[in-house]
Amino acid sequence: FHNNEISLIFHNHVKTIFLIRHGKASLDGTDRERGLTNEGIEHAKQISDILLKVEPKIQKIFTSPLRRAILTIEPFSQATNLEIKIVEDLHEKITGDTEGRNLNEEKKKMWEDFDSKLPGGESSSEATQRALSGLKSVLNDLPENGSAAVQCHGTLIALILHNYDPSFGFDQWKSMTMPDIYQINYDGEKAQIIHIGCENIETFKIGDK
Repeated sequence: FHNNEISLIFHNHVKTIFLIRHGKASLDGTDRERGLTNEGIEHAKQISDILLKVEPKIQKIFTSPLRRAILTIEPFSQATNLEIKIVEDLHEKITGDTEGRNLNEEKKKMWEDFDSKLPGGESSSEATQRALSGLKSVLNDLPENGSAAVQCHGTLIALILHNYDPSFGFDQWKSMTMPDIYQINYDGEKAQIIHIGCENIETFKIGDK
């Protein structure tokens, strides 16, 4: 990915989204209802500090309907008085029934075969199409040169990035931190990805558990 120093000449039709992976989540409750750990609550405040400084300045907030996502973006919403808009299509990829299966192998398989899926789950292709549909509604809601915070989830963000940059795969997904931030500049059909990251935040990786 390009480093932050690569700047884009802002044409009249550039739109920017900041894709944010939520802070450390609690494992209690259903997928929709899981909140944040104390560490995750701290992450949310730190993310707010980063987002307040980014350029172009964020004008709108969109989020996945899952509670851990909403809680992550709330401090930024409170700091800016921007309303949080829920986008149903931005919920995390539905894994499905993993009982009796090696989860890591299943995760790897989902990056090798985009049509494979577990019972009750979504394929990577299906989740990508849903995510892109959610992003399209966000972009349509943004004015020219507009900028939005889009609060989302690790796997869904990775699939979105893979759609624009096919070299982003299983290993890159595994190396994402929680939380994490990516900037995408849309210039017509072109998408430029910049990894903002979460400097100075005590992040963790799923693989570290």
